[in-house]
Amino acid sequence: MSDRRYSLQEMQDRCAIEDLYDRQLAASETFDFVVYDTTFTQDAKLDLSDFGLGPCSYPEFRQWLSDLQSIIVKAQRIRGGLRMNLNGYRATVECPVDCHVTMASAEGAQLNHTGVLYQDVLERRPEGWRIVSRVESLAWSG
Repeated sequence: MSDRRYSLQEMQDRCAIEDLYDRQLAASETFDFVVYDTTFTQDAKLDLSDFGLGPCSYPEFRQWLSDLQSIIVKAQRIRGGLRMNLNGYRATVECPVDCHVTMASAEGAQLNHTGVLYQDVLERRPEGWRIVSRVESLAWSG
């Protein structure tokens, strides 16, 4: 079996989507919501039921994330390989992420490690690729 040959458009789309995930994870680590807003559509739908936030809109998710800023001292998120299926102006992506987060608590700083899987639907919009739907699930915790 020979390797698949990609068109120029597919290569550009794949690079743009890789950049979107790098941008989104870096912005989440620093709570840079100006950059974070460039990764989701304003009408995106999210479901983080595994983390206590059921189906919600992007503005509701953004507020939930903003509220965590007071207890998250440091964070590092390491992205695994994207499992990407391009179909014109839409894409489905599974993105595994290792999350290492130091949280403030009454007992002092506590380091948490979790594995997360993003199951996303993306669309290519005039401003670029954006996440329009995300289900975030817990893969492991340790």
